[in-house]
Amino acid sequence: MSHVLRVSVITSAILGVIASAQAQTTEISSKKNANDVMTVYATGTERDSFDTPMMVTVIKNNSPETETANNVNDILRKVPGIGVTGTARTNGQDIYMRGFDRNGILTLVDGVRQGTDTGHINGTFIDPALIKQVEIIRGPSALLYGSGAMGGVIAWETVDAKDLLREGQNHGFRVFTQGSTGDHSIGFGGTAFGRSDNLDGVFSFVTKETGDIRMSNGDDMDNKETIGNLLAKGTWQIDDTQKLSGQLRYYNNDAHEPKNPQELTSTPKNLKVNRTTRQRDAQATYHLKPSSQNWLDLKVTPYYSEVNITAKGQGSPYEGRTQKTSGIKIDNKTNFYDLPVASHNLTYGSEAYQQKQTPYAAATQFPDAEITFASGFLQDEITLKDLPVSFIIGTRYDHYKSKAKGNEKVKEGKWSSKGAVSITPTDWSMLFASYSEAFRAPTMMEMYNDSIHFPMGPNKFNRWRPNPNLKPETTRTAEYGFGLRFDDLMMARDNLQFKASYFDTKAKDYINTDVNMVENYTTSINAKRAKIWGWDASLDYTNDYAKWSLAYNRTEGINEFNGESITSIKPESVTSNLSIPVANSGFSVGWLSEFTRHTNFNKASKAPKQAGYAVHDFYVSYQGDGQLKGLGTSVVLGNAFDKEYYSSQGIPQDGRNAKLLVSFQW
Repeated sequence: MSHVLRVSVITSAILGVIASAQAQTTEISSKKNANDVMTVYATGTERDSFDTPMMVTVIKNNSPETETANNVNDILRKVPGIGVTGTARTNGQDIYMRGFDRNGILTLVDGVRQGTDTGHINGTFIDPALIKQVEIIRGPSALLYGSGAMGGVIAWETVDAKDLLREGQNHGFRVFTQGSTGDHSIGFGGTAFGRSDNLDGVFSFVTKETGDIRMSNGDDMDNKETIGNLLAKGTWQIDDTQKLSGQLRYYNNDAHEPKNPQELTSTPKNLKVNRTTRQRDAQATYHLKPSSQNWLDLKVTPYYSEVNITAKGQGSPYEGRTQKTSGIKIDNKTNFYDLPVASHNLTYGSEAYQQKQTPYAAATQFPDAEITFASGFLQDEITLKDLPVSFIIGTRYDHYKSKAKGNEKVKEGKWSSKGAVSITPTDWSMLFASYSEAFRAPTMMEMYNDSIHFPMGPNKFNRWRPNPNLKPETTRTAEYGFGLRFDDLMMARDNLQFKASYFDTKAKDYINTDVNMVENYTTSINAKRAKIWGWDASLDYTNDYAKWSLAYNRTEGINEFNGESITSIKPESVTSNLSIPVANSGFSVGWLSEFTRHTNFNKASKAPKQAGYAVHDFYVSYQGDGQLKGLGTSVVLGNAFDKEYYSSQGIPQDGRNAKLLVSFQW
C-alpha cells in the first residue's frame, strides 16, 4: 500500500509539472460561508474544517471558558476523546488522545515542537492569554509533521496584531486581570499592538500567582506557583511579494510542589522541592509569494527552543535538566488550476531538527543524549473538474540518528504515506475515507535511561535498563466518515453541521514498559501489535438567538501482545455547550456540560475502575458598547454542583471553581 502511494504521488507531481509547462494558471475562487471554521494545520493549506477528510476541531480563545482557563490544557479538558494526565499543577500535565500518550501526540506552538522527555514534569508552557486558537487534528498526521503525530496534533497559535486591532485602528492596548477560587490564583497582564504601512507587531506579558488547589473530593492539594510569560511578535512586509516575521517567547514558573507533581501530596519518598521551569523560544519566517507565480509560495522557518527545569528541596539534592531543540523547515506550494482533468495543489518541502538533552547535578531519568531528524515530504491535493471528488495523496521520508555516551549510535529511516478521498454528491453532504501511515522514533529516555526506577528494600532497587535497539513504533489507520451541512434549516440564517467518523488503527512495534520483578529491572520494549478503534462525532447549530455544540468520542484499544487494555484512553464521553446572547444587551449566558462513562479496561490491565460522571459549568459574559466599549468581563462557575470525579488514572479532578476575568481594550 505505501509503495503504491509513493509511486502515485510522485507520478502525479511529474505529470502536473509537465502539463503545466504549456498551461496558463488561474486562481479558482473559493466560496466561504460565514459559518466556515478554517483550518491550516490539517492539510497545510487553509480550508474549511468541515470539508477536510478527517476530524478537526478548532477552538478559538474568545469564550468565557477559554479566556478564564488556568492553563492551556484546561482548554482541552472537556474535549471528548482528549485526556490530561497529572494533577492541576502546570508541571506533569500531558495529553493523550486516540489511544496514544504524549509520545504519540505532537504538540506545536506556532509550528514549533513542544514538550520534553522528562517523565513526570513535562507540560505545555505558555499562558492561555497569549493564545488565539488551537487546532486539534485527530488521527495520523505524519505526512506533514513527521515523528510523533500518530494519535493527532495539538497546534496552538499565538495572537497577532491583526487579531486585536479594530477596523480603522492602527494601534491599541489591552489590560486584564483574572482570578479563580479553585486554585486561589490571581493574575494580570497587558498587551500593546500596532501596525503601519509595512510593519505590525504585538508585545504581551502575563503574570500569575497560584496557590493550593481544591479537588472535587474535598481535599486541598498543596501548590504554589509564580508564573510569568512574555511574547514579542512582528511582521515586516518587505514588498508586495515577500515578508519577514519573527517572534520571541519566554516562560518562567517558580513552583513549590512535590518532586513528582503528578502525585497529590508530598511524602518521605516524594519530598517538596522548589522547582523552576524556564522556556525560551525564538523563530523567524521568510515568506515569498509573487501574485503572478502560482508555482511559488515559499516559506523558510528556522526555530530554536530551550527548556530548563531545576529542583532543590530540603533532603532533596539539586538537579537540573536542559533540552534544546533547533531546526529549520522549508516548504513550498505550487498550484496547477488549468490542467484538463483536475487541479493540483502541491505542498512539498523538508525539515531538519535536533534535540539535545543535558542532565546536571543529581538529575536522573534524563540521559545525556541527542537525536537528529531529517525529512522530505510531498503532498498533492487533487480536485476533479467534472466530478465532485477530491483526493489527498502524499508521502514523507524521515531519517533519524541518536547517540548517548556509552552506547552505539542508532540510525533508522521510515516512510509515511497517506491517501484520502472526499466526495460531495450535494452541496449539503460529504463522504470521506482515508488511509494513513505514521511513526514515532523511540525517545531518548526510552532508549538510554539507566537510572533507579524505584526502591525495593534496603539497598535494593529496580533499575532502568537501556535498550538502544528499540524499533520505531509504526501505525496504519483507516478512517471513514461523512458530513451533513444545512443553511436556513429551521429558520432564516441558521446553520447546522454534523460530521462523524469511524477509525481503526493497527500499531506495530508498540513501545511499552516492561517491569521485571525477578531480575529487578525495567526496560522499554517493542510489543508486536496493538489495535485501537473508535468513533468521533460533532454537531454544531447556530442561529440568531443561540449557538449549540455537541461532541462525542468513544475509543477502545488493546495490546495484542499481552491482551491488556490500552489505558491512555479517555472513557466514552459527550460534551454539550450552549451559548445564548441576551437580546442586544452585550450579555451572553452559557452552559457547558460533560457526560463521561466509567472506565472499561479489562482485568489483564489491572487498572482500577473509575466511575462515570456528569460535570456542569455555567458562565456569563459581557462585551461593552457605547461609553463602555472595550470593556469585557467573563464569570465562570466550573463544576457548579461540586461533583466528585476522577481521571482514568484515578486522580481527583478540580472541585467547584469560580473564575473571573475583567479586561479593557482601547
